[in-house]
Amino acid sequence: MTCKCTAVIPQGRLDLGYKTCINCSTTARYNCVPITNHKTGNTIQIVSKELAEAIYKASRRKGYGTCLR
Repeated sequence: MTCKCTAVIPQGRLDLGYKTCINCSTTARYNCVPITNHKTGNTIQIVSKELAEAIYKASRRKGYGTCLR
């Protein structure tokens, strides 16, 4: 199947029910942020782009994650 822009839509994307290619999609991308539980128990949390940017901005400030002020 082809998209309205004449690009071929991959079969995997069609199986998920999408009718447009990635370039024509209106769905926003998702990002992830790391969740550190312990030295080896790390995971990621899937979040919106806006929330990920806010978390990354907060994590760049001095003393983030410590007792420093």
